[in-house]
Amino acid sequence: MTPTLPGYKVECVGDDIAWMKFDSNGVLRAINPGNGFFGVAPGTSMSTNPIAMKTIFKNSLFTNVASTSAGGVYWEGMEPSHYDGVTVTDWLGKLWSPNSGKVAAHPNSRFCTPAQQCPIIDAAWEDQAGVQSVPFYSAGVGQPAYL
Repeated sequence: MTPTLPGYKVECVGDDIAWMKFDSNGVLRAINPGNGFFGVAPGTSMSTNPIAMKTIFKNSLFTNVASTSAGGVYWEGMEPSHYDGVTVTDWLGKLWSPNSGKVAAHPNSRFCTPAQQCPIIDAAWEDQAGVQSVPFYSAGVGQPAYL
């Protein structure tokens, strides 16, 4: 998340799970039980998730994505969709083009990357006491969260 209101900032503890509890002083704290992010690649782009895109291109593993002759990776929804002079090999090991009628990456292809690489990771994300958090309510995936 990137705040659009001046004076606000967002810091991250994890990409999908945070264990939360109140400490002995009644302060809500959160920890990430994992050490990294495990995300679905297709649809992830600089326009849909710029923080993830800034996190994943070093020290990361990719599964079932397409590879490029330039040494990169590719999946549906990534910008740009093709590069001049670069060939793409799909997740099955076959040459791929945008006109092939097939997907380049498996729909459930993934990336796995260290959390410490996230540009908005909270400075205290590894603190055993947890990161001080604000209470919020989320109605579920695709629903608004309330602070």
